[in-house]
Amino acid sequence: MTREQTRSVTLAQLIDEAKRLLGSDADAMVDIRSLVTQLAGLDRARQLMEPERQLPSALAERLRSAFERRAAGEPVAYITGFKPFWRHEFQVTPATLIPRPETEHLLAWALEKIPSEQAVTVADLGTGSGVLAISLAFERPQAQVFGCDLSFNALQVARENERQLQPDSALPIEWIQGSWCGMFRQESLDVIVCNPPYIRPDDPHLKVGDLRFEPQTALVSEDEGMADYRQIIDQASTRLKAGGWLLFEHGYDQAKAVAECLTQHGFASISHRIDLAGQMRNTAAQKV
Repeated sequence: MTREQTRSVTLAQLIDEAKRLLGSDADAMVDIRSLVTQLAGLDRARQLMEPERQLPSALAERLRSAFERRAAGEPVAYITGFKPFWRHEFQVTPATLIPRPETEHLLAWALEKIPSEQAVTVADLGTGSGVLAISLAFERPQAQVFGCDLSFNALQVARENERQLQPDSALPIEWIQGSWCGMFRQESLDVIVCNPPYIRPDDPHLKVGDLRFEPQTALVSEDEGMADYRQIIDQASTRLKAGGWLLFEHGYDQAKAVAECLTQHGFASISHRIDLAGQMRNTAAQKV
């Protein structure tokens, strides 16, 4: 560390340093502003209104380290340890996927299938950091929600998110370690929501961007990305009650294959919804 770096600097000077590392295009500025907001506690309005604010040297070094980690490709959410989703901010770690806006569409669709005043049983398969299970429990407190994941470390993150977001009383969630819905009794679930691994093992996107840092077991699936869908649909066909709903997030080009698999297992009322980019991203089907 140079003597110059040990001195306090202004916010504007530090942001200029970040621009030299990360660039000044719109995406880079979103990352820079987000890191300053999370690590310095200065929202975007204050950053714009107080560019000459003096930052203590310790804080400046923390931000420099964060900018360097981002320049190396590490996702902002892993650097700050948090990611907003729906109505809350969730802890995330390299043991969990980073929540995406597309998954909020899956949540909204699931809420349409869950009556607001009816006691139902809902399973979130591959819960990760628990964003779907916890959001469902807040929005439908009369439901019994199960957050399921094969990863013990992911479930630890999910439990901590529940504790942080509802410190005074437990949400109606039970966390279960296991593979998909194989641990549930037959015809015991009303709704299943799932964002499983669906990226093909040879997909070049796995070697670029944030995906390089996320858990590969939560991203990659064999059989052209369809292996986990086939297993989940097979299990769900016996674990759902008659009239129950199965809702998926999937790759932009997998809606047809997912629908075909659902049809083969006797599901009906199969429909799709598009994401912000206009791609078919979610599929729902009903057990008859």
